[in-house]
Amino acid sequence: MKKMSSLQKLRLFIQIAFVAFVIYVSIGHYLVEQYPNLQLFGVASLHALCPYGGVVNLYTFFSTGDYVSKLHQSVFIMLFALLGLLLFSGASFCGWICPLGSVQEWFGKLGKTIFKKKYNKVPVKLDKILSYLKYIVLAIVIIQTARTSKLVFEPYDPYYNLFNIWTDEIAITGYISVLLTLGLSLFVERPFCRYACPLGAINGLFNSFSIFNIKRKKETCIDCGLCDKACPVGIVVSNKNALNSPQCIRCMKCVEACPVNDNEKLTLQVRPILSKPEKSKKILNKWTYSFIVLFIFLGVILFANVTGNFITERIKTYEDINDIRGSSTIQEIIDHYPISKEELYKSFGIPRTIITTAKLKDLAEMMGLDEELEIVSPESIRTFMGYIDKPILDFVNYLGKDINEIEELKSIDGIENMTVRDIIKKTKPGFIAYLISGYWPSQYETINHEDISEISTETIHDANSSEEHDNATFIVRGKTTLKEIKNIIDDFDEFLSKYNIPKNEDLNIALKDLAEKYNIYMGDIKTYIEEHIK
Repeated sequence: MKKMSSLQKLRLFIQIAFVAFVIYVSIGHYLVEQYPNLQLFGVASLHALCPYGGVVNLYTFFSTGDYVSKLHQSVFIMLFALLGLLLFSGASFCGWICPLGSVQEWFGKLGKTIFKKKYNKVPVKLDKILSYLKYIVLAIVIIQTARTSKLVFEPYDPYYNLFNIWTDEIAITGYISVLLTLGLSLFVERPFCRYACPLGAINGLFNSFSIFNIKRKKETCIDCGLCDKACPVGIVVSNKNALNSPQCIRCMKCVEACPVNDNEKLTLQVRPILSKPEKSKKILNKWTYSFIVLFIFLGVILFANVTGNFITERIKTYEDINDIRGSSTIQEIIDHYPISKEELYKSFGIPRTIITTAKLKDLAEMMGLDEELEIVSPESIRTFMGYIDKPILDFVNYLGKDINEIEELKSIDGIENMTVRDIIKKTKPGFIAYLISGYWPSQYETINHEDISEISTETIHDANSSEEHDNATFIVRGKTTLKEIKNIIDDFDEFLSKYNIPKNEDLNIALKDLAEKYNIYMGDIKTYIEEHIK
């Protein structure tokens, strides 16, 4: 086996460092999510540390000023770092930094050991045809992300799924994409990079006009073909004057393989874009090249960190109730809104064993409740906080209920002069949750799911029911889709117009996502459906 050169050892070290860092970040982020009190340095969602997130977020940011779901300011910093790298050296990110590319390359070494000369033998015509697939993937992902403001590629992205494989966040498509990518890597060098990577599609385009490029001096070339054999992505380097191929990952293996690269001949070297090898001896030393590559990418990120601009989580502001999100903690609600811990816990029947650092999106699971029934949810807490200091009569009317039919309120004297906050003191724990959802948190464990419709106080729609059922027993849930709403109300166009929802909105969007996207109260939608049900 040929001995690895010093430059390739450096490249391998850099690849291992980035893979190790991504693994640390991913596992650390998962642990922090599971254990809120755990403090780890530098952890974040992998979405926040991927330059491709900056690409797919461009349309959403410039059209709305916001970020695609799960993305934050850091993706633009990563994109700036990538652009600097691409302009300087072309697709060197792919060959030196990308963790998924590195893992594929390592699997390829195993494949080469197993299959030897049969490894990486893709017919030239087939390779050329397949290389266009990544541009199709790029177009689909960008268009669909712009349309939906969601990371539509996440369920299929082998990078995200590979480095989250130890969590329970992976869809079956994620496992399939990882198995396909790693499995094919045993037969073909970097299959995902070459044929399906949308970021690789963009990176490769810069090989034609980067400041520095790998150029061949025809006068001194001896046509030995060693550079062709060294190229991991099948480029016939010996036929090129400059490596402008979108497939080139700037790994420098061809440069090192050239036997006529001494100070006199300089046959295959990194040169400025405008220099001509036959007339100029201007080159960029391969060691200098590799260190500048690393400096540009890490330098931009480091500067952003020092200046406080590398933000990997959405900055939480609490100016009104719409800022209450699933990622908000109980403590943040207490700190930023006029409510005490005792009032909040009693209103929703939250056990005192649940700590205040718990996130709202986790409360239902922590309390053993069915999340779809939204007995305790961010939406119900937003609704409650919007009325806490308003008359209880207004709150009951807003929920579409008859105060005379609510047993818990019949025995309270002077109720017409009381606020919701006053009622909390006079009712038992969980009453507010019951008032909003129709279910008592403490009683839910004894409820037979088949009898839910009999104990519900609302006329609502079951997201899993068909049109053949009696609409009066349906339950509206967070997972109810726009299509299901269309099938149950009289005038769907009127519904869209009332809530300023575009007519071309995806009918498969869930109600909870619809409410967040267009800043609509779930309670409003439920009330509307009750009033306009077929």
